[in-house]
Amino acid sequence: MSKKTHSVLLMDSMRVERTYTGGKLLDEWQSIHPAKDGLKPEEWIASSTPSRYAPDPTTGLSRIRNDEMKGKFLKDYIAEDPAGVLGKKHFSEFAENQGFLTKIIDSDKRLNIQTHPDRTQAKILFDSDFGKSEAWYVMGGRTIDGEEPYILMGFKPGMTRERWEDLVDKQDITAMEESLHKVTISKGDVFFIPSGMPHAIGSGSMIAEIQEPTDITFRVEKISHPGKTYPEETYHQGVGYKKMFDCFDYTTFSKEEVLKKTKVKHITEKTGINSVKTEIINKDDTPFFSMDRVVIGNSGSWQLDNSMGFASCVILEGRGTITHLSKTYTLNRSDEVFLPCSNETYVFHGDEGSELDILFCYPPGRKS
Repeated sequence: MSKKTHSVLLMDSMRVERTYTGGKLLDEWQSIHPAKDGLKPEEWIASSTPSRYAPDPTTGLSRIRNDEMKGKFLKDYIAEDPAGVLGKKHFSEFAENQGFLTKIIDSDKRLNIQTHPDRTQAKILFDSDFGKSEAWYVMGGRTIDGEEPYILMGFKPGMTRERWEDLVDKQDITAMEESLHKVTISKGDVFFIPSGMPHAIGSGSMIAEIQEPTDITFRVEKISHPGKTYPEETYHQGVGYKKMFDCFDYTTFSKEEVLKKTKVKHITEKTGINSVKTEIINKDDTPFFSMDRVVIGNSGSWQLDNSMGFASCVILEGRGTITHLSKTYTLNRSDEVFLPCSNETYVFHGDEGSELDILFCYPPGRKS
């Protein structure tokens, strides 16, 4: 039985270095000036999952910014009372692990063509209970070199494992890229990318990604930043190329078929005073996580019941407040919040003259 009372945890920003560049739109969204592209194109939201690629083992781990806990890692806070913070049911199944990870991704170059292991493969190869299925909510984007934001996903008809291995061995980047379906994306689009499906986020894309809580990525293009060469393990994650190729799903699709498999339709409902909730990803799409978008209109409100578990959220746009246990916290664009399990409702309010746009993220099995 938890003896602690848990409430709103505000998070510091956690920008993470990757093997691709971007971040200018992230800078603008986070009010960082001058905004520019660089080597930290991802923001990890209320994360207790570390990066596999950084020399600092704390990279990827979010810190709390509430005054009384300022600088404390969220991971450490959870470890002190995991059942109380995450909820007894979640703790009984996942222990101290949140069970999901959320990122904001802003690319100025196409990401490396990649895939991820499913849970069975991840357990065998990495002793991990989680693979890396993921879902993307398109926040926006920009035109780069005359090209609109896009994604690549799913093998076109005619692909085989033998052909894919040959293209990767030859590093025929053009043929590899042309082997996948190219889809132009727009703000509000949602895609679910299952483990094993080859994919890449294209240039100019700003995407909120919710995924299983690992940083395991198999890459097939041997690219480097200027002056920086990556070791082979960066591509096959230390398991070797044969096992890496085992993790690709060689199912082929027409463009219509791949969109039918991956593109998610929204379910919208009114849920409060001048507020609307849209289910971005729900339990019918995947058992691994879920995500909602809540838009609170001028002076409106919305309530979150966290009595059975926890959640996290990020403010996409607008201004407002959150009230819990008789204390009120100010919310602004790009603020990240961790919401522990609690018997008292979390109440969100939009400021007068502002529309508060919030993305809520939930763990496996959580019904929003």
